[in-house]
Amino acid sequence: MKKLITTIAAILAGVSCFSFAACNEKKTVTIGYTDYAPMNYTNDKGELVGFDTELAKKAFGDLGYEVRFKLINWDNKYMEVNSGTIDCIWNGFTANCADADGVERSDKVDFSYYYMTNAQCVIRLSSSAELTSSSEFVEKSVAYESGSAGDSYVSAVTGNINKKPVSSQMDAVREVNAGTAQYAVIDLLLAKSLVGQNDYKNIVINEGIVIDAEYYAIGFKKDSELTSKINEKLVAYAESGYLAQLAEKYDLSNQVITDYSDQITD
Repeated sequence: MKKLITTIAAILAGVSCFSFAACNEKKTVTIGYTDYAPMNYTNDKGELVGFDTELAKKAFGDLGYEVRFKLINWDNKYMEVNSGTIDCIWNGFTANCADADGVERSDKVDFSYYYMTNAQCVIRLSSSAELTSSSEFVEKSVAYESGSAGDSYVSAVTGNINKKPVSSQMDAVREVNAGTAQYAVIDLLLAKSLVGQNDYKNIVINEGIVIDAEYYAIGFKKDSELTSKINEKLVAYAESGYLAQLAEKYDLSNQVITDYSDQITD
């Protein structure tokens, strides 16, 4: 009898420990990103940093999630989020545009509030000719990240263009730098963080082509409960001043959005 009681007690203790661990185990959220300064990039110490990286860690951390980051191929972003291998796309994701297939991105994922302004731009070597219209891409080689807003922009141009789709915006920059592409279409924020510096000292922004403004938002699977939770955090961080402070750290004060009154609908 004593042995039976001891056995039962041991089993109950094990169940109790298991339940306690389960109750205290943090939920995990996986964020899809690409290498893109100043949003998500690896610093000299090998650490993943950037405006989006810090904001994501802060927001999900405050919501009680353990945060993981997954480097993705941008062209596979919808497949990744819809299959559940990532929980969101938080990586300078332009929300107010259609993809190269003509379908609006907002029809494919749920977006958070817009939190930053951006635009596409054309980059070139300083020795290459200045362009004044996208029609001048004809008969020239143009690199862009496959599946990006730059892809949509180049795809809308008619004529014989030597299109060079690559797996990331940084690869598009490298194509221009190496002379294997004459031009590239990338995010303006990325261009400003790179051109004229270090390995990219010979690259300039092609000022003759100005592309309409864009807005960054975080992309979630349709009907995800995380969308509204992150929206609440964006508003709270704007009101507390955290967004402005983080933007200043990454020289994004002129791009960050800190007033969400015109986006709140309920």
